[in-house]
Amino acid sequence: MEDTVTENLYEVLGIPKSATTEQVKKAYRKLALRYHPDKNPDSADKFKEISHAYQVLGDEQKRRVYDRYGELGLQMMDTVVSPLFNPEVESMLCTLLMSTSLVFSLTIIFLVFLTVRIDEYVMWSWSVVWIPAWIINAMLLYTLIQYVLIHKKKKESEKEDEMEETKENEKLLDRCKKAILLLNFVLLLLFQILIVVRLDGKSMTACAVFIPYFLFEAIHLFSVGLETLVGCLALLSVGEKSRLGIFIFSQHWFSLLRFCQFLLIPLRIDLIIHCSWGLIFIPMYLIGLKWALELAYRYYVFSNMPQPEIAHQGKITVLVGVVVFTVVSILFYALVGLIAQRLDGIIHVNMSNVFVPLFIVFSMFLCCSGCCLPCLLRVSATTDLEESETQQLVDASRRITAS
Repeated sequence: MEDTVTENLYEVLGIPKSATTEQVKKAYRKLALRYHPDKNPDSADKFKEISHAYQVLGDEQKRRVYDRYGELGLQMMDTVVSPLFNPEVESMLCTLLMSTSLVFSLTIIFLVFLTVRIDEYVMWSWSVVWIPAWIINAMLLYTLIQYVLIHKKKKESEKEDEMEETKENEKLLDRCKKAILLLNFVLLLLFQILIVVRLDGKSMTACAVFIPYFLFEAIHLFSVGLETLVGCLALLSVGEKSRLGIFIFSQHWFSLLRFCQFLLIPLRIDLIIHCSWGLIFIPMYLIGLKWALELAYRYYVFSNMPQPEIAHQGKITVLVGVVVFTVVSILFYALVGLIAQRLDGIIHVNMSNVFVPLFIVFSMFLCCSGCCLPCLLRVSATTDLEESETQQLVDASRRITAS
């Protein structure tokens, strides 16, 4: 059925799908002269069909979308999902989905390696266990390099009539951003290397292992601090002093709790502090509590809105967020609780059971990125392939004639 729709506009103009732009124009002019309402009053509908066919086939972008997706693609061109019906964007999305699927697959393999190594089913070196993570790091490095190079090309293609001082400032800011990105990647990679070195039995304290991570947090704190300073100055300039405390809290609460969490972990490993691992993970519990209070506050705000439609839509959105938050929280905090109890020696449970929530989550992500979404994007490609194969087997220019 899709092939019939795809060929309709070509049949209206009486041209093949391989017709050039000039052939489309010639066919349109010829038919427009014949069926114009001024010359043929009874052919108004036919003239509309011809004009619509030329409007689509005469535009290269619309023609590509039409050849690929038919009338549905044309209807979607002016909607929010129009990028999904662009053949060029489709290719980029397929590449992105393939890369994402590979990352999820490697993550699952990494979790399996961790499980069998922690439970001592195998006695591999930790550097071998980390092989899937090394591959992911290599992919991230490649992506980072591509981003830097593409960003550089965009900067080089800027207009030449800009002010020289502005261009120099932008170049300096761009170099700083790229340097920070590379430095953060190097620090996180070094952090992983030190973890592997310590796990393989090298004499090194956990606090020393976490030094690259603390440097990463310091850089993040510096960049966020600059943004906070700019925001505070903007609030002061408009006389919003009462909002300074809320703004500063919103900028730094998550970073502060994350830093506390990753500070408590090495201190507990090195036995500098002696308490239950359940208490060590208190910052994680506070993060969940903050998000729960945020959802409750949003629901309260929408419930007291004077506009009924906006209030109803807002409450539905918040309720969807509550469902997602509940599911994620159950899986995540079940994982945290099992890890804490195992580290405390309260229960002895296999890591395969502990990692069940992670296996479920990443398997769902892998199913979506590796199967569901690519199938939706490529559903029309099968039709195109079948059509091209049919054209190769049966040439339309050949006819069976009687001898």
